[in-house]
Amino acid sequence: MIQLTSEELKEKIKNNENFVVDLFATWCGPCKIMLSNLEKVNESLLKESNGSPAYNVYKFNIEDDMELMSEWGVRGVPTIKVFKDGKETFSRAGVMSPDMVLNILN
Repeated sequence: MIQLTSEELKEKIKNNENFVVDLFATWCGPCKIMLSNLEKVNESLLKESNGSPAYNVYKFNIEDDMELMSEWGVRGVPTIKVFKDGKETFSRAGVMSPDMVLNILN
């Protein structure tokens, strides 16, 4: 899973890319669980699509751009956001199972 900079994150939104982003912090225990769950989501998406998934999965360290996180209303970590066609379609704080994430994407 690729870790993005805030510039890369904004560029992906501007380019209307469909993606899931895991907003995490290195000191956050539940974030480690969510990271593992999203790696499973990523594997599943790649397997289903023969290498060209409908959604890419990224991670972003909230401490890299606290101003952006404030703009986005991020109050806790991990927070999962889904973007489709340049628009945020889902946002939730807390750990989610791989199946929960895949259901949101389908």
